[in-house]
Amino acid sequence: MRKFLVWIADSLFDLAVLIAPGSERRPWVREWEAEIAHLRARTATREPVRGPGFAADLEVVRRSGGAVVHALWLRGQEWRPDMLFQDLKFALRGLLKRPAFTLVVISTIALGIGVNAGIFSVLYDVVLEPLPYDEPDDLVMVWEHQVQRDQRTNVVAPANFFAWRDETELFSDLAAVTWFSQTLTATDEPERVGALAVNANFFPMLGVQPHLGRFFTPDEDDPTSTARPLVLGYGFWQRRYGGDEAILGRTIQLNGVDRTVVGVLPRGFDFRDLPYAFNATGSQDVWMPQAFDPSLRSWRGRWLQVVGRLAPDVTVERAQAELATLASRLAREFPDGQAGWSVNVVPLQNQIVGSARTSLIILFGAVSLVLLIACGNVANLLLSRSSARNQEIAVRTALGASRLRLVRQLLTEAGTLATVGGGLGLLLAYGLVRALVALGPDVPRLSEVGLDGTAVLFTVALSILTGLVFGIVPALRASRPDLVRSLRDGGGQAGRARAVVRARNALVISEIAVALVLLVGSGLLIRSFANLLDLGVGFETGGLMTAEVALPGDQYPELDERRLFFEELVDRLAAAPGVTAASAITNLPLSGSQTGTSYWLNDREVPAEGEFPVADIRWIHRAYHETMGIPIVRGRAFEASDDADAPIRVIVNETLVRNHFGEADPIGQRLSMEWADTLVAEIIGVAGDVRHNGPETELRDKIYWHHLQWQDRSNMTVVVRTDGDAASHAGTIRAAVAELDPALALYNVYSMDHWLAENMSSRRFVMLALGVFSVVALGIGTPGLVNEGGLFSMLHDERE
Repeated sequence: MRKFLVWIADSLFDLAVLIAPGSERRPWVREWEAEIAHLRARTATREPVRGPGFAADLEVVRRSGGAVVHALWLRGQEWRPDMLFQDLKFALRGLLKRPAFTLVVISTIALGIGVNAGIFSVLYDVVLEPLPYDEPDDLVMVWEHQVQRDQRTNVVAPANFFAWRDETELFSDLAAVTWFSQTLTATDEPERVGALAVNANFFPMLGVQPHLGRFFTPDEDDPTSTARPLVLGYGFWQRRYGGDEAILGRTIQLNGVDRTVVGVLPRGFDFRDLPYAFNATGSQDVWMPQAFDPSLRSWRGRWLQVVGRLAPDVTVERAQAELATLASRLAREFPDGQAGWSVNVVPLQNQIVGSARTSLIILFGAVSLVLLIACGNVANLLLSRSSARNQEIAVRTALGASRLRLVRQLLTEAGTLATVGGGLGLLLAYGLVRALVALGPDVPRLSEVGLDGTAVLFTVALSILTGLVFGIVPALRASRPDLVRSLRDGGGQAGRARAVVRARNALVISEIAVALVLLVGSGLLIRSFANLLDLGVGFETGGLMTAEVALPGDQYPELDERRLFFEELVDRLAAAPGVTAASAITNLPLSGSQTGTSYWLNDREVPAEGEFPVADIRWIHRAYHETMGIPIVRGRAFEASDDADAPIRVIVNETLVRNHFGEADPIGQRLSMEWADTLVAEIIGVAGDVRHNGPETELRDKIYWHHLQWQDRSNMTVVVRTDGDAASHAGTIRAAVAELDPALALYNVYSMDHWLAENMSSRRFVMLALGVFSVVALGIGTPGLVNEGGLFSMLHDERE
């Protein structure tokens, strides 16, 4: 402890002597030196740290700090504003005489500061900036937690929503959101639009004000209401209606139902960063009231997303605990549909940001290392240059220049370089942010990112700090020249002092070490990404084109009509030129759409409520596995004879067989599933595993049902395999649909390669960004590898 006090006192003493003009002639310096010498003596005698003299030791340090303040006051009495102008003018003149050196240093600084400011802008706007809602810290998402499968963000049963709202005092507001899609009809060009149903309190809860008109009233959110109000998304209003303000009061037909436009959402309002399911397009074109029908208040069937505002003094932890207790009670009271389910409360900010937080922090750490390398390289260049200026500095010292005057001059030069480099870095950051937004990686809130005042202040502060970091060591080193040697031997010889060479070598080693750390990290990410691609998703994505089709309920009310439509559509597509196979499925792999439920095996004891196994459910056309290239590893695929009149048959995946049959043969075994009615089916085949949500997702039980034998869904995604460019066959699908029903509109029209790229975009973005920053870091550190006879000499030996 006492050694540490001696070190503090010595450092403050040196700082005061350096700062105060003529301090070596002042009496207090001699007194202070005597006190520090006494403190050193006490340290040498190893007196107890907490002994009687400890307070005296602290007093020495305290007075040392006071002396620094006094020295600064003395310096302030001596300093004049014109001195800064003189230092700046001298610095600019010196830097302009060495244009190559100046260009290299400014470019290095601009690159380091630019990438830092750009990534900081993304990190701040995405992760740190509060959500654009009233009191956003009180907003939460409330999910159901499927305990057995540990699915923590499962959509919610309506009955649970009402229980949370009516039986607790945890929320000041609670609203339900449902995603789906509708067809804009009674127009020359039918269009499938993204639709959301919300409770009337949804927008007021968030504190959102309409751009035009109004939102829904509580009366309109009642199932008995005959009103059909509609609120348009700002982007949809601009794109479809040209921003016409006369849209208010106009009637728009969706799925054949007339709805009246009552308002337009404000620009920038976006709730798309939440997960969506079923047949949603992902866009937010139209909004309508939720208007729950009492018959839908069921414990079974889950499709809602729930957003809430916590009541005053209610924490997320308290809400989580009390809702979990409520879930346990409901599971006992209503085991059919509630057993095995709990609750998960997530702050809305965390829900939206999600895994992007970790990725952006990793990138910000990487660019911070890039800046560190840039500072080290610039410090190396300044050390080399200061060695070449030893004779100049020695002459100035001999003529009476104080050490503080020299340090101030050298720091002014470093600050000038940092300021210019920071300004150029700000331009680079602006371009980087624009490029990231244009590329559109899978980063939430990316559309909100911009180079705002916070980013500019960060860049200014970073420039000042950077100037100090790379300028202070060379300045202090250069301000203590060996006058005799420098004046006798000249600056060139003095510049090769062993201490300077060691410092420069240490900086070079540090730069390359940090650059290699980044390169190794990016290499590991690339290897991991390659391993994921090798793992694959269970089928070949190349050559597959997809498009989703939804049949309006008023035009296709009968189940047989819907079945016949998709049968005819697939037959037409299979016969189209360039198409080698065609089929359809309800939940396309990689699209994010999910459907699942519990089931049981008929030869086993029926599990207790809450202990049923859970499987992903897919309705498919019989040629689905052949079209996708998913192998049937045991048994057979669906055939034309597996129609509505045949016994119900299903295909399961390999994971289900491993989990429940082991080495036993599942073919011929029967399973049951409750979906409205109890369905009993015979297993006729085992399909290869498919990673439904991307290569890095876990494998889960999956059951495929033939859509002719059981299909209560009005939408399917058609899939065609082509012998050429898949995207060129989008028109083929459109033409086939138009031949059957010109009023139908396609949506989610993408190749399967597009779906895979979207699924991997976040990981690919981090990998590519880290790789680029690693190469930049290595490039910045490269000049440090050049020996004194190379680049350094060329930059520093420029003629005056």
